[in-house]
Parts: sequence; C-alpha cells; structure tokens
Amino acid sequence: MHSLPSVTIDAGVLAVPHINCAKDDAFQYVDTLLDWSKLLDEPWVAICMSELASETLLSDGLFPMREQLRELFNAHGIVEYDVNTVARIANQLLAITPSFETYYRIKDVLSEHLETDPDVIRLTTHAGLQSDLARCITLIAVLRRHCSQPLGGHSLILREAPTQVIQLRAQIHELEHTRDDIPALPCPPEFFEGDVLVCDNFHGLIECLDESAILVGASDAVGMKLAVRIALFKYAIAQGDTHDWDGVIVPTIGPEFLELCQQVCSEQRDSLPPKILRSIVEAINGLNLPAVHALRTGSGGGDPQRLRGLDRAQRRDIDKEFHLHYWECADGTVELASVVYHNDFSIPR
Repeated sequence: MHSLPSVTIDAGVLAVPHINCAKDDAFQYVDTLLDWSKLLDEPWVAICMSELASETLLSDGLFPMREQLRELFNAHGIVEYDVNTVARIANQLLAITPSFETYYRIKDVLSEHLETDPDVIRLTTHAGLQSDLARCITLIAVLRRHCSQPLGGHSLILREAPTQVIQLRAQIHELEHTRDDIPALPCPPEFFEGDVLVCDNFHGLIECLDESAILVGASDAVGMKLAVRIALFKYAIAQGDTHDWDGVIVPTIGPEFLELCQQVCSEQRDSLPPKILRSIVEAINGLNLPAVHALRTGSGGGDPQRLRGLDRAQRRDIDKEFHLHYWECADGTVELASVVYHNDFSIPR
C-alpha cells in the first residue's frame, strides 16, 4: 500500500475556458491551476495525471495553451497574470511522472453504459475529455472498491465537483492491469458499482482525507504531523477560519508519541483515533479546559506539577479510559508526549 495520500488531476482542469466565459470563471481557472501547482512542492501527497492527458487535450484542440490563454486574457482584460507563467504551470502538471496508470499498475478499461451520479462526465462538451474522464473514474472506482488505499485515500480533482462522492455504475467488459488484488468483476450484462472521492479546490481535497487512517498508519513523525495538521485545518474551516494550509501550527511530536499512540490504537476499535485527534485539536486551541489536569509528581491533589525545566506536564481526558499527556512548553508551544490508559500517569521526557 502506498504510504502517502494521492490525487489524480483530471485533464479537464487544465483545459482553457472558452473565450466567451465569464471573467470570474477565467480568474477562477488560473487560481485553480496555481493552487494545484502548489502540491508539486508538498512532500505528503503523490500527484498523478492520466497518461493520456496531453494526447486528449491535443485531440480536442485544447493544447498547446499559450495562444488560447492569450486570447482569453485579452478578451477579459486580464493583466494580473502572465500567459507564459500560466502555460508553464499547466505544462508542469502535464509532465508529472509517473502517470496514474503506472503508479497504480492499472492500464485501461473497456466499458459501456457508464453512468455517474451526479453526472460529472458531461460537465465538459469535449469528446476526448469526456472519454478520458470516464476511463479514469472507472479505474479509480475499481481500485477504491477492491484494493488497499493509500493512507488518507485517493481523490480525483475535477474542474467542478458537485459533491464529495461520485457514484458509478458501468458494464465492464475488460480490465487491463498488472495487479494481483483485483478479483473478477461482474460480467455484462451485470453492472459494476463503485464510488470515487472528488474535489475541485484545496479545502475539498483536505476534506476527502482520512486523518484517522493516517494517524494509525503513520510510519514516522511526518505522517503523524500530517494527521494532526489535517485535523487542525478541518477544525479551522469548520469554525469559518480563513487560515491557509501553511498557516496551521502543528505541535511538536515527542520522541515516543508515535509508538505509544499507535500501540493503544491497535488495541482498541476504530473509535479511538478520532477521539485522540479531537483531544489534540482541543489542546492546541485551548478548548474544553475542564478536561485538562496538571500531571503531578504524586497521587495527591496538592503534589506539585511535573516539570521539565520550565515546561509543564498536562493530562487531558480523551474519554473515561484514555488520556493525552503533553508538555506545555515555556515558549508557548505544545509537545505531544503520549496516549495512555486511565491508570498510567507516566510521561516521556
């Protein structure tokens, strides 16, 4: 199983809007490309495109893009962006390797009577883009239905995503792949049914990620920080906060936190990881203060709080059985130390 969340960018996202589109649509197109190009520098996500993306755009008369971008910008008086810069970003995305098909070792599919709910295939009128999107969305649905997913899941980025989950139904005649974990699919006239996670902006992508799965499956502090960062970002968005991804302040991960956290998670049901992340969000944002208690040197209520230099040890209730131990550091930051059972009052230093 791939260790990173992954995304596939539909070729239609790169297609230059028609010259008669609204000016706001032209700006949104450029802003969207700029947003997705930022993922190229992110170490926590694997980005893919269909191996047929360039060929499809070319066959639909949508590539090369410079002349079309120039006409679009001139028609709407857009001077805020440079044509060459935007075209270069599109070319960078198209040049991403490996392709989706290579990354997941699934080559092609022959299907008919394909339907999606909502209907995202016909959001574009270009035949080539429709065909490639139908192919990709079918392949992703098969992978999602039958194969181990990357930590956090795989999302399909569309020009427009009317909902987070797209339902798919199709008759699959042939599937070309080199995997050993895809079973025999229903033979026509029987239908294959599956679903795909989709999004059209960065916030939507984060909403698609499963931070609890990332927390449980993280192999190092980088994965653990990603899970916590996603939880903090989702909380900020839910509160109407306009913080961007880079503005999320992630606590320090103590040297034993990953091991101790995953140990208790492995011994419990799936309900514990979301509770751990909720407690971390509360600790960082100063919420639910009645659940916080000083972690003391002894069992008496008057015993002094444990210190590490000027750092103070804290114990936060996760539920009746589990507790989050962390250090409130002298510089105002938080260091996550451990997740423990109720009768465990230890804290790694």
